[in-house]
Amino acid sequence: MWKPVAYGVVGFAVLAAVVYASARAQLEPLDDAARERAPGAFATLSEGRVHYDWHGPENGRVAVLVHGFSTPSFVWAGLLQPLNEAGLRVLVYDHYGRGFSDRPPAAYDADRFDRQLLELLASQKLSEPVDLVGYSMGGAVVTHFAARHPERVRRVGLIAPAGFSVSTGPEVSLLTLPVIGDWLMAVIGKQTLLDSIARPENQGRALPGIVERYEEQMRYEGYLRALLATLRDFPMADMDHVFERVGLNGTPVLSVWGRLDDTVPIENVERLRAAIPAAQIKIIEDGTHSITYSEPERVAAELIRFFSPPEQPAT
Repeated sequence: MWKPVAYGVVGFAVLAAVVYASARAQLEPLDDAARERAPGAFATLSEGRVHYDWHGPENGRVAVLVHGFSTPSFVWAGLLQPLNEAGLRVLVYDHYGRGFSDRPPAAYDADRFDRQLLELLASQKLSEPVDLVGYSMGGAVVTHFAARHPERVRRVGLIAPAGFSVSTGPEVSLLTLPVIGDWLMAVIGKQTLLDSIARPENQGRALPGIVERYEEQMRYEGYLRALLATLRDFPMADMDHVFERVGLNGTPVLSVWGRLDDTVPIENVERLRAAIPAAQIKIIEDGTHSITYSEPERVAAELIRFFSPPEQPAT
């Protein structure tokens, strides 16, 4: 009686293992040949090589742009020209596990992303305070950084920032499970992510080929594993106390939100106001979570205004 059941279980396990191995076998190594396609340059930090790129006048005020959970630094394409024309020198980079940066194993927690940014600034010999901009998960990263290193930060711009609550589907709960989550991410993670980025609300005129550009990083070993580790290790929500520390430090904060954002709900604005009462809040009424590249002119205008305060009269 039990033999057919046992055979069925074993057969299913073997099939699942074959499917998993097949999905992994399609991945390429992120080697020097792959990196030749990347713009910019690479810095060797304590946990691997990090892809970065500079834009704008060499003597400009430095602004470092920190991207979100899954879309690498090309997400800033629509903001670069207006920020540069306003005199800002912009540094963009790929998180570990994304774009053309290395995909080291182990935890993808707040400490790792904080350490990466701190070491990257040191590698670029940036000892003076810089302006920081974080988009989505990048907003949580720069908030952690500003709370821990207030002396390194001049001003903070947050675009649809994670850190309060994030809308996720039931599949995220499954992904956090051991073994099951690893199998799901390896086997269906790529197509699920591509389907999401292809949705109309995730398009933007600043990135007309976003699906193809987004897919390129998936070719290489470690990307999906890094996303999964981030889901498991990084505090995407309930960071109110960290935002409060930034407010208590006196760091000026601007936050730009899309009213129609279905990833980082607009209701989070009230939690940000409670954590940092002095924060400036700007809402793009018809904006979605993709405002960084679907509404680049409006987002850039707010950042330029915030990072270029009027000169104080001489006393």
